[in-house]
Amino acid sequence: MNRLLQNKIVARSAQIDEWLRALEKDVPLFMSADIRDAGFKISSIDANLYPAGFNNLDPSFHPLAIEHLKAALVHYGVNPGGRLLLVSEEHTRNLFYLENIHALTRLLRAAGYTVDVASQFAIAEEPYANHVLALKTASGNMVHLLEPSYAAARLNEYAAIIMNHDSSAGTADWIKNAAIPVLPPWQAGWHSRSKARHFAHYRSLMNELASIVGVDPWFFAPLDAHITGIDINTDADRAKVSELAAQLLQQIQAKYDEYQIKEKPFVFLKSDHGTYGMAMLSFDSAGEILDINRKDKNKLFKGKSSVVVKDYLLQEGVPTILREAEHYSETVVMLANNQFIGCFARANEQKGARTSLNSTGMYFKPHTLAAADNDATRVAAIITRVAGIALQREICELVAHGAPGTAEPLPCP
Repeated sequence: MNRLLQNKIVARSAQIDEWLRALEKDVPLFMSADIRDAGFKISSIDANLYPAGFNNLDPSFHPLAIEHLKAALVHYGVNPGGRLLLVSEEHTRNLFYLENIHALTRLLRAAGYTVDVASQFAIAEEPYANHVLALKTASGNMVHLLEPSYAAARLNEYAAIIMNHDSSAGTADWIKNAAIPVLPPWQAGWHSRSKARHFAHYRSLMNELASIVGVDPWFFAPLDAHITGIDINTDADRAKVSELAAQLLQQIQAKYDEYQIKEKPFVFLKSDHGTYGMAMLSFDSAGEILDINRKDKNKLFKGKSSVVVKDYLLQEGVPTILREAEHYSETVVMLANNQFIGCFARANEQKGARTSLNSTGMYFKPHTLAAADNDATRVAAIITRVAGIALQREICELVAHGAPGTAEPLPCP
């Protein structure tokens, strides 16, 4: 990261912290952000309200995670001693995701809660024994999932539902109709969330942060453009996307020229409601979008749970200068109660500095608390807290107003 930019942020860290704390009201229970450091700028490029990286937190971070998870739950009226129902994705074949569920369960139990785990939807291909599905994680730990109907019939035993399921394909009625707190709220799943909406809030907040620091907010936020109602398989719709990409690339080039950056601009085309790095490709030129092959069309056409993608975000590509050994990497920062609880590196054996690292070939490298005690991590944590407040504003809109997944911001106190 540019040392001058980093020093400007660190020099104003007390003022920034005061500003953040004034905005941190009803923040998400937990979240994570992917932070890209290009050297000349640093930004969140994605924010996840249902993070799947608790197993990647080094044990030295666990006391922080326990402290802030407890603080968040108490804020929402769920006191230690209560019983929680943790709702898991149905990724029974993804042993590392199950490791994440095991790790999150242990942290919540260490915070003083009794925890049961259930999937949101029944897993038809797996055998339940007495309404329980026993699964082994990547490292041999056991996760026991209650059958959803069995858990739903006993909701009066729980103080809250903890969601680690992004509801890409919708939310089960038993969760929608629950009379207990659902944290984070089910209304903010990917069936409703919009990346364009999120980054509109994020940019607005970054304008304020940049004013405090005294720099151009572009150094903290990617430029983007939103387009809806697209069938990526048709020539006419790809032409619309290509035209918008050309405009965005010109805007990025203007910023590069302004700051004498000798990089070639590029953009990511992402599902506006996407997650898990699916339905996303990078492009160096607008013309490439016109000529994508059938394999790439298929990749962009459907996201998680085979949901057809019609709305896209074109986002300025932020290259990474970070590496784990010889592999390019980015930093994933995790928060609970919008406070830093740890970070780790996402690296990729097969990808370069200008591509998505959240794809085939990726691996994770935990950072220790001692290794993360530096200005670079402090800056990444600040950026993530801003992303967390942007998520807070999204949630407020979606819960209070029942807003659909569009980019149009709604008034929300």
